[in-house]
Amino acid sequence: MNKTLVIYYSFSGNCKKIAEYSKEKLNADLIELSPKESFSDDYDEVVAEWQNNDIKRDVDIKKLDIDISQYDKIVLITCVWWYGISPVMKRFLKEYDLSNKKIIVAASNAGWIGHALKDYESLLPNSIIKGELNLLFSSEKDKRHEMITSIDEIDKWLENIND
Repeated sequence: MNKTLVIYYSFSGNCKKIAEYSKEKLNADLIELSPKESFSDDYDEVVAEWQNNDIKRDVDIKKLDIDISQYDKIVLITCVWWYGISPVMKRFLKEYDLSNKKIIVAASNAGWIGHALKDYESLLPNSIIKGELNLLFSSEKDKRHEMITSIDEIDKWLENIND
């Protein structure tokens, strides 16, 4: 078995772009995580509800129609929510066993990575994290979809999955 799976959650679409790029670059399978109940499209409402996002708080997510045991390499990509990984990714990592998998992780943000990469480490105690990426996007309101991290940096990060 030498299969790769890209798993992501994207609130704004930024993580989705990187996940799709990673899928193509690695010839991997792709799966999107989704909450059972969608978050509001109103950014201010989401901020009001989730600004105290801590490692213990999460949401119900839709069940995945995939056998993760068939993959030995996993790419995880999520957005940062108030200095930590998204509640959707946290719930996934609590529900699914990724023990002994080679994993690379990324957290997209606008300059506030906080403890997101440490969240991955604490929720993946029996996995082999081969690479981390602080995936930066612009913090300017009208430019939030502009990536600051270079494609070269993403390519170098993706190479870690094969080490």
